[in-house]
Amino acid sequence: MKKHFIYTFVALFMGLSATAQIDRTKIPESGPTPEVNLREAKEFTLKNGLTVLVATDTKFPVVNWSLNLNNPPVYEGEKAGVQSLTGALLGKETQKSTKDEFAEKVDFLGASVNINPNGGFGYCLAKYKDQVFELFAEAALQPKFTQEELDFEKEQLIEGIKSGENSAAAIASNVRSALMYGKNHAAGEIVTEETVNNVTLEDVKQFYNQRFKPSNGYMLFSGDITVKDAKKLLKTYMKDWSEGSVETPEYPSFEDVPTTEINFVDVPNAVQTELAVMSVSPLKMTDEDYYAALVANYILGGAFGSYLNMNLREQNGYTYGARSSLGTGRWYNSSFRATTKVRNEVTDSAVVETLKEIKRIKTEPVDPEMLANAKAKFLGNFILQSEDKTVAARRALTIKTNKLPEDFYKNYIANIDAVTVEDVQRVANKYFTDENARIVLVGKAADVLENVEKIEWNGKKLPIKFFDKEANPAERPETAVLPEGLTAEMVLNNYFKAIGGKEAIDNTTSLILKYEASAMGNTIISEEKKIDGKASQVLSMGGNPMMTVIMTKDQVTMNKNPLPENMASDMQMLAGLLPELNMLESDKVKLSGIEAIDGKDAYKIDVAGDVISLSYYYDVETGLKVKEVQNTNMQGRSQSQETFLKDYQAYEGLKFPNIRSGSQMGQVIEFKLIEVKINEGVSEADFD
Repeated sequence: MKKHFIYTFVALFMGLSATAQIDRTKIPESGPTPEVNLREAKEFTLKNGLTVLVATDTKFPVVNWSLNLNNPPVYEGEKAGVQSLTGALLGKETQKSTKDEFAEKVDFLGASVNINPNGGFGYCLAKYKDQVFELFAEAALQPKFTQEELDFEKEQLIEGIKSGENSAAAIASNVRSALMYGKNHAAGEIVTEETVNNVTLEDVKQFYNQRFKPSNGYMLFSGDITVKDAKKLLKTYMKDWSEGSVETPEYPSFEDVPTTEINFVDVPNAVQTELAVMSVSPLKMTDEDYYAALVANYILGGAFGSYLNMNLREQNGYTYGARSSLGTGRWYNSSFRATTKVRNEVTDSAVVETLKEIKRIKTEPVDPEMLANAKAKFLGNFILQSEDKTVAARRALTIKTNKLPEDFYKNYIANIDAVTVEDVQRVANKYFTDENARIVLVGKAADVLENVEKIEWNGKKLPIKFFDKEANPAERPETAVLPEGLTAEMVLNNYFKAIGGKEAIDNTTSLILKYEASAMGNTIISEEKKIDGKASQVLSMGGNPMMTVIMTKDQVTMNKNPLPENMASDMQMLAGLLPELNMLESDKVKLSGIEAIDGKDAYKIDVAGDVISLSYYYDVETGLKVKEVQNTNMQGRSQSQETFLKDYQAYEGLKFPNIRSGSQMGQVIEFKLIEVKINEGVSEADFD
């Protein structure tokens, strides 16, 4: 104890002494530009044209290798998805081993092997390099494609497509590229259920045979391996790989829009708007502007302290984060994108503020201190990364594939350090635009369109074009207007009347509702118990309770664990016989509009929350609730769960939906009502 005290005192004294010697009123002078050991890779070429790079580093007894066939992107057309499916089948079953046998061999050696249509990679302890590289070569050159595996992978891919059908983020990812490059371009086509179903086993085999060619490719070895070792591995296990290459196709041209415009995609269930301001980027890594452009993009939207993030997140609270990217194209031009996701009600303001920051970096010289900090961040990252042998080796490959000067990375630090305030403004005007930008908004028209249509920029109202979820031109979505004088209270009272009347509800002291569903070969039971001010839900699978949620006015627990206070506060709206009874007394409830649910208009009522917000939809004609949406926002991520309510039936004077259905992981799960108990079977013990 005494020794610990002495050490602590000494450390404190030394810290105070050092502090006393520093004049903190002066900015420290920069030291000399550090030198970085780039570990030059040794190079040789095989007879089939494959270029091999070897970066030896014996610090650790491991070996990495990566194969880059350097193939140009391909337009798949009506077979879109064939590349993804080919990649999913590669590296599994081979001509020598079943899928399970191959996986067991790799796992036994503690290794990693991956093959894709454009190459692959491997990793292992140096002492196992022969065995693992043999498996890599087997998977790469002797794949076995089977109809059974293809059918399975097609099913998985289609499920993924379906799970994204109502996801604003997934739709935005597809639509942005389709609008920028065109749907007839390799970078812009959209994989659909129809195109995936078009892919046959013969298509997969043909895709592999046509594109798995070595002559334009590169094999990069790094780690505890010599040139002699690499040559031996290739000669032993890949000697039969004959030459061949893939021709570069003619890509369709694309360009910026003549004047800044908004492209809008309506996603009725979206709880946030996916926002992107985009334009064509002609930047190449070989351009003299490259380094200044990197720094300019970093200042605009490449870091937490960037223009975009400090405005949209810190100053205005529109979003959890805003970023920008400036691409460099090899086969065709790339794109500049400023992206974020914002609350529906601030979509129009976020668009304007994003354009302001783009204009700002073009018209105002950047603060010298901010420029210095940006350059320091780049240089620090570069130096740290240079200590990683795999990064250093990949840089050698980047030089080859992008046809860069051999001293590209040797001069990287000096070139970044040379960027000036004038350089940043110059390249910002060249590569960022607020005058010919395509603003892609994917969100809920009913909530945002009215204000979006009022956006003006540079003194002009921005034109709007509408598209569907597959980037096809579309008509303006209908946004119905609420009847004058209608209130949320009136809609809720109509609902009470529709399910049996207020008197029947007042005479109800307890409820038990039990629903049953089948999913993944299991029976799922959802049992709800409710009394005034309290509710519980037990979800069981195969007869085993999986989740128990208990809600009271005091707390909310999940599997007996209290939920965070802000989440529990939001969920307490559900504690009681009917959430609508709580909604009558809440100031968080808002009648927000009319939307079509299964082709029929429904009034939408929103219930605001810090973490969990709710949206309920009531059929205009019948008054019955037809849809529930729970939106959860945590740590910058948003998740939405929809439930459709159908086939109402009366039980002892009250109506309940016989069917509750929703989508999970691309699969629709339908719960059917199997038991209703009114005023029996519930006790206080159910909520302990």
